[in-house]
Formats: sequence, C-alpha cells, structure tokens
Amino acid sequence: MSNALWGYVFATISSVFSAVYVVPKKLSSQKPITYAMIMGVGYFIVSVIGFVSLRIFNYIDEEILFPRVYIACINGIVWTIASVSVLISIDKIGLAKSNQWKSLQGPIGAFLMLVFFSEFLTTKVTFIFLAIALMTLAALLFSTRESDTKPLDKTGILHALVAALFYGISSLLSKSLSDDGVVFAQQIYQSLFVIISSALYTLIKYRTLKIDVPNIKKEITLPFIGGVLFFCNSTSLVLAYSRIEGSIVSMLHQLNAIWLLVIGIFAFKEINIKKHWSRLVCGLILSVVGVFMLIWAKM
Repeated sequence: MSNALWGYVFATISSVFSAVYVVPKKLSSQKPITYAMIMGVGYFIVSVIGFVSLRIFNYIDEEILFPRVYIACINGIVWTIASVSVLISIDKIGLAKSNQWKSLQGPIGAFLMLVFFSEFLTTKVTFIFLAIALMTLAALLFSTRESDTKPLDKTGILHALVAALFYGISSLLSKSLSDDGVVFAQQIYQSLFVIISSALYTLIKYRTLKIDVPNIKKEITLPFIGGVLFFCNSTSLVLAYSRIEGSIVSMLHQLNAIWLLVIGIFAFKEINIKKHWSRLVCGLILSVVGVFMLIWAKM
C-alpha cells in the first residue's frame, strides 16, 4: 500500500480506539482527575515499553531527547485538560450526548491544521469542508438516547466543548512533532506530563493522592486499561499524521461516532435502534460519503 493509504488506515484504526478508550470510565466511579492520573500511568508505561522495544529491534531511530521536546510536555498538559473535561461531561450527560459535542474536535482540529500548516495548499479544501459538514451532522444524528426525563446538564455540554477545543489543540501539537519525525518518543513526554499535571492538580485541590474508593483494585485497573487503549489510539494517530495531512486525519477521527454508536447500542443500551433506525442509517450514509470526500481531497 502507498504511504498515503497507510495514513488513512492508521487514522481509521485510531478512531476505533478513540471510542473504546473512554468506555472504562463508564464502569468507574473514580473522580475524573484521579482517573486521568492513573490512566496517564498506564499510557506512560506502555509508551516506554513500546519505544524501548522498537529501538532494541531497530524499527525506529528516534532519540529519547529530541528538539522541541517541550511541545510534547505542553501537549501532556493540554491533553489532561481535554481528558478531564470529557470525563466530567460523560459523568454529567452520558457517553452518547457527551460525544455529540466533543465531536467538534474534528472540525476544530481540521481548521487548525489548514491554518497553521497551510494544508490548503496540498489538499482540495472544498472537499474537506464538505466532509466537516457531513461528518459533524452524522455525529449529531448518532447522538441520541431512548429516553431523557431529567433536564440536560448544561455544564456537561460546556465541559464537552472545552474538551473538543483542547483535543483540537492537542492534535495540532502532535502533528507538529510528527512532521519532525518524532512519532513514538513524543508519547513518553506527553504521558509523563499527564501524570505530573493531574497529580499536581489533585494535590492542590484534595491535599492527597490517596485513592479513597470501595473497590480499589477495580478503580485502578479500569483507568490503567484506559491508558493502554489510549496508547493504541495515540500511536495510530501520530502514524497517520506522519503520512497524510492533519486536517484529513482529524476528520477521519470523527468515525469514532460510529463506534460509539455501536458501543451505545450493544454495551450500554443507550440507543433504541428500532426507534431511531432512520436517523442512524442517515448518519451512517453521511459518514461514508464524508470519508469519500476526504479521499477525494487528496486525489
């Protein structure tokens, strides 16, 4: 396969893990900031193991200390803000409704890539904007629930929007380092600063790092698994960034709305497929057309 085609493949794989890695939070009663800290530990451990293994077997030639390492550190803090915001949003308004607003990270990321990396010079921007419109509409169609008798928590929406903004910024920072050829090493620093920033916040707010929950084994295992899954998401994402334009990757990442739809239907029974089948089918069609728009944007 061509390098560009691999970029599309990695971006699609990333969209799957982007949906899956937040699922453990649905099963956890941990505070979002503590959850993010433990998740960062899982992400950091797997990042170090992955980097060292690839270096030992000479699959990569990246250095652990690279120019602009501070970008990866900043990205860790930015990602922590985004992650904690979306976890709070999920707690307040649920996985499906939270994703409805968080999905704006795709258009935000695509816009930032077009502006800061001048990707409008190497892509057909009209097709990208059409994909943004189609896939955002698809995400809105997917984000429905069977019943909702209590008022919608507006702070949940606000946290999801904050997450979308900071995830978009995080994508920009990751793409910047990927263009420098730093694919795996950046994740070590990003995950390290996820741990540091969330731990500092926890200490300042709660004066302790003690995990005070009934089932401590479960509440450590779930975010740790989330961190491992996020490593898979992040690795696929930076591999995609290193092969195709970030604006295209950001929008392909929107396919996570489909996978969240599947999770919502079969795992958490959030959506009645018989009742909402027409809008779900429309959303699926719009997503597929949006993907073709992104492919044509490079042709």
